[in-house]
Amino acid sequence: MSKIKKNIHLHILGIYLFSIGLYLTNINHVRGEISDSIIQKYGENIDKIEDYKLSKFNLENTTSENIHEVVEKLTSTNPKVRAGAANILNSVDSKSVIPALIKALQDENAQVRSNAALSLGEIEKNNPSPSIVTALSEALKDENVTVRYSAAHSLGKIATGYEGYKKIYGAIPALIQTLQDKNAKVRSKAAFALNKLEIIDRQELVNEQAEAIAKQIPVFTQALVNKDAQVRLSAAIALALLKDKAASSVQSLVKILQDNNPKVRLSAAIALGNIGDKAAVEPLLAVLEDKNSQVRSSAAKALGNIGDKAAVEPLLAALEDKDSQVRSSAAEALGLIEDKAAVKQLIKALKDEEEKVRASAAQALGLIKDKAAVKPLTKALEDEESMVRLIANIALGRMGKTAASAVPEIILTLKDTDRFVRSSAGTALSSISKDYRNQAEKLSNQELEIGITTLETALKALEAIKEKFEDEQESLKADLTALKKEKDSRLTSRILEWMVKHPWFAGTFIYLIFFPLFWSSLLLIRPLWLLKLNQKLQPLSNLQLPEALGGWTISIPSIIFLQPFSYHPRVLDAWVATNIKAASDNFSQKKTVSNRAEHISLPVVVDKKTVANFSGNDLKACFDKKLTNILIHAEGGSGKTSLACQLAKWGMSDDINIRPCKHRMLPILIEQELDIETQGNQAFIQEITGQLQVLIGESEVIPTKLVENLLRQRRILVIIDHFSEMSEATRKQIRPASGNFPANALIVTSRLEESLDNVPKTTLKPLRVSGNQLSSFMEAYLTQRGKRDLFDDAEYFDACRRLSLMVGKRNITALFAKLYAEQMIAKVTVDSDDFVDDLPLTIPDLMLGYLNELNRDNADGELDNRTVQKDAKIIAWECLKKTFRPGSRKLDDVVAVLDNQDSVNSRLHHLEKRLRIIQISEPGRDKIRFALDPLAEYLAALYLIDNYGQDNDKWIEFINATKSVNDLEAIKGFLLAVQDCCASNAEDVPDSVVAALSELTGVVLQVNRESLIASGF
Repeated sequence: MSKIKKNIHLHILGIYLFSIGLYLTNINHVRGEISDSIIQKYGENIDKIEDYKLSKFNLENTTSENIHEVVEKLTSTNPKVRAGAANILNSVDSKSVIPALIKALQDENAQVRSNAALSLGEIEKNNPSPSIVTALSEALKDENVTVRYSAAHSLGKIATGYEGYKKIYGAIPALIQTLQDKNAKVRSKAAFALNKLEIIDRQELVNEQAEAIAKQIPVFTQALVNKDAQVRLSAAIALALLKDKAASSVQSLVKILQDNNPKVRLSAAIALGNIGDKAAVEPLLAVLEDKNSQVRSSAAKALGNIGDKAAVEPLLAALEDKDSQVRSSAAEALGLIEDKAAVKQLIKALKDEEEKVRASAAQALGLIKDKAAVKPLTKALEDEESMVRLIANIALGRMGKTAASAVPEIILTLKDTDRFVRSSAGTALSSISKDYRNQAEKLSNQELEIGITTLETALKALEAIKEKFEDEQESLKADLTALKKEKDSRLTSRILEWMVKHPWFAGTFIYLIFFPLFWSSLLLIRPLWLLKLNQKLQPLSNLQLPEALGGWTISIPSIIFLQPFSYHPRVLDAWVATNIKAASDNFSQKKTVSNRAEHISLPVVVDKKTVANFSGNDLKACFDKKLTNILIHAEGGSGKTSLACQLAKWGMSDDINIRPCKHRMLPILIEQELDIETQGNQAFIQEITGQLQVLIGESEVIPTKLVENLLRQRRILVIIDHFSEMSEATRKQIRPASGNFPANALIVTSRLEESLDNVPKTTLKPLRVSGNQLSSFMEAYLTQRGKRDLFDDAEYFDACRRLSLMVGKRNITALFAKLYAEQMIAKVTVDSDDFVDDLPLTIPDLMLGYLNELNRDNADGELDNRTVQKDAKIIAWECLKKTFRPGSRKLDDVVAVLDNQDSVNSRLHHLEKRLRIIQISEPGRDKIRFALDPLAEYLAALYLIDNYGQDNDKWIEFINATKSVNDLEAIKGFLLAVQDCCASNAEDVPDSVVAALSELTGVVLQVNRESLIASGF
C-alpha cells in the first residue's frame, strides 16, 4: 500500500516539474523566445504530457507570432524538438497549424509522425477539415506501428465527435483495410473507430464504397475468427453492409453466433438477416433462446428480414418473451413475413404493457393488411402513447381501402395534440385515397360510391384543418377526380347501350345537347377556335338543297348552333388580345398620332363640368353604356385630335385602371373623306375594314361579319377626325341614330358642337391655355420632349414672357404653344446665346417660322423657304376657299393653280414626305389636305394678304362671301386667322378690313409687336 502511495507521489512530482517547465516556456513566450530544450521534453515525455493535458501550456493567450514560432520548430534539425512541437500544437485551436502538421506526417522520425497524427485528431474537434481525415487515412499505411496506432486513435476520436460519421466517411475503406494490420492494438483501434460510426445504421454512407468493401470479403471472413473481439465485431458489421454480396460468409457468421462476446453475436445475427440466406434460419431460431436479450432481439429481426415462414411459430412464441425489446422485434419480424397466421397474436400484442411492443404490433398488422385488424387498429388510435397512435395511422393507411371504415376515427386524429400523429393522419387518408384510385376499375358500383363518399369526407376534413395539408389535399382531389371519372365512364357505358337501342332519341339528344355544350366548352378554353371554325365553314353557310329535299337554303354553322358562339364577347376579346400588340405599334406610327406623341394634359370640360386632370377614368361611366358616343369639340389647334389619340391609347392599355372601358378596344382613325362614289352606303364599313387590316398587319381580308360584330360589341373604337370640315356626303355616313350604323363606340372631333343625330353623348371640350398656364404648359411640354435642360431659367422665362406679350390677353390653343416651344428648341440649337431675339413676334410669324424650321435642313437643290411658303399658301387657300374651313380638295385642281408645272410633283412630295404639312389621301392619292388646320388657316390668310393687298374691292367681296355662310361659328377660326394676319400686317391692307373682320368675329385684336420691342425684344 505504501508503495502505491509512493508511486502516486512520484507521479504528482513529475507533473509538478512539467508545470514548472510549462511556466518557463510561457515566460520565454512573453520574451518572444521558445526554448528548444523545453520543447524537446514534450517530445520525450509524451505519456506524461497527455496526462497533463496540454491546455495547461496556456497557448490560448499567445499571439499568432508565438504560434508561428512553435510551427517553425517542426522544421528543426533535432527530431526531439520536432516531436515536442508536434505534441504541443494539439492545444492550439487554430486551422493555421493544420497544413504544417499534415506535412509532419511525412517526417523521417516516427515519433514526430505519431505526435502529428495525435495532434491532428485533437485539433479536428473544433476545426473540421476533410484534409485531416485524408491525411490520417494515408497514415494508417505507415510502416511504423506507433504511427498507425496514433492515426487510428485520432480517427476514432473524430468518429465520436459531432456528426463524426459524416466527417470520417472517406476513411471507411482504409479503416476496414486496417483490420488486417499485423498489430493487434492497431486492429483494435481501427475496429473501435468503425464501431463508433454505427455504420450498420448508416447504410447510405457506404453505398458508394460497396464495391471497394466487397473486394475485402475474404479478409472480413478471416477476421471473424480474430482473437480481438473488436475486430470480429467490425468484420461482422462490414459483412452486414454488403448484404447478399457477402453470401459466401454465411457459414462463418453462423459459427460466431456462439461467440463469447454478445456484441459479436448480435452483429452476426444482423449480418445474416441482411444477407437473407435461408440457410441461416435454423441457426437464428436457436439464437432466439440466447441468454442476452439484445442478441435475441437481433435474431428476431434477422428472421424477419429473411422472410421464411418457418420462423412464424418461433416468433409467435417470442411475442411472449419477458424482454419488451424481443417482443417488439418479434412483432416487426412477423410483419415482414406477412403471414396471416400471426394476426390474432399481433392483435393481442396491441394491448401489451410496453409502448414499443404495441407500436411494433400495429406496424406488423399494417404490413399484413388483414381486414380483421382494422377494428383493433382503429381502437389503437385512442392509445395513450403518441407513438402507438402514429404507427396505427400509418398501418391503417397501408391497408388502403380495406381500412375505409376507420376514416372517421383517422379524421379525429387530425386534431391530435402531437403534430407527428396529425401528420400521420393526413398521410393515412392520402394512402387510403391512393389505393381506391389504383383499384378503381376493379371496384363494384357500390364500392365505388363508398370510395367517393369516403374521399369527399376526408378531403372536407383536411380542408377544415388550419394545419397545412396541401400535398395531401391535392392528392385526394386527384384521386377523387379519378374515381368520379370512373363512375362517369360507367354511366357513359350505360348511356351508350341505351342509345344503341334508341338511335332516334339518341340522335336528337346529341343534336340538342352535345353541340351547345361542346361550343360552350371551347368558349371557355379556346374561344378563338370557334371563330376560326366558323370562318372555315362559311362556304357551307349557303347550301341549296335539291328540289327532292325541298330546295331549301341551309347554313351548316347555324344548324350546329355554332353561329351564336362565334362572335361571343369572349371570342372577340381573345381576337383583340391576339392583335393588340401589332395594333398598338402600328397606331403609334401613324403620322397624325406620332406628331402628337407628346400629350400634355389640359383642363377638359366634360358635359359642362371642368376636369383639371383629365384621364380615362373620367369616361368610365360613358363606356359602361351599351352605346358610347363622344363628341370632342373646340376650335382648331385646341388639341381635339391629340385628346382623341390619347383616348385611343388608353383604350388599348393592359391596365384596367387606365382603360376607360372594361375591355380593350382597337382604334380606327378616319381623317379623310369616305369613298362614297365607288363604295356607296358600304363606304364606312369598308373604310374600317381596310384600316383594321392594315392596323393589325393582316395579309388576308378581314370578314365583314367579324368587323361588324367588333363594332357593335365596342371592340373597335372609331375616331372621326375633322368632322366639321368633312363633306356633306361623308357626314351623312356618320349617323349614330341609324339602326344600320354599326359603330357603338364612336369619338367625333369637330370645331362645332355637332348634334350627332341627337343621340345621347358625352361632350368634351379642351380648354385653351390661359396666360397664367403658359409657363407650366411650356415646362411640361419641353420636359416631355426631353429638351428642358437646353434652357437656363432666365432664358426660359424670357421666352415665355415673349410668348405672353405676343398673345396679349388672349388665351391660346395648345397647338400655338407647342409650335412656339418647337421654335424655342430650334433657335437655341442654332444660337444658344441670343436665341430669344430670333423668336417670332406674332402668331403669323410663328406659322411662317414653323415652316422655315421644318425646311431648315433641306439638302442642296431642294426647295428654299420662299418657294415652300408660296406653295403652302396657295394649297392652304385652295383647301379653304369653298367653305372657308380646312378640308380636302381634289389634287388635280390644286396642281392646276401651282406655278412651274414641271416641278409640281417634286414640290408636293417635299411638302408631304419631308415637311409633312400636307396629306394626300390613300390609296387613290386624288385628294389633298393640310395636316394642321390652324396652319392651313393662317397660311390661307397670308395668301389673301399677298394677293388682295390694298385692293379694297377684293376684301369687300371676301367679307361679303363670309357673311353669306349660314354658320359663322363654323368658320370663325379662319376669320380670326385672317384678322390676326391683317392686324400684324396693317400697312399691307386697307384700314377698314380689320374693323370689318372684328365685327364678324366679335374679337378686337391688338398686335403687341411694339410692346415686344419696347420690352427689349
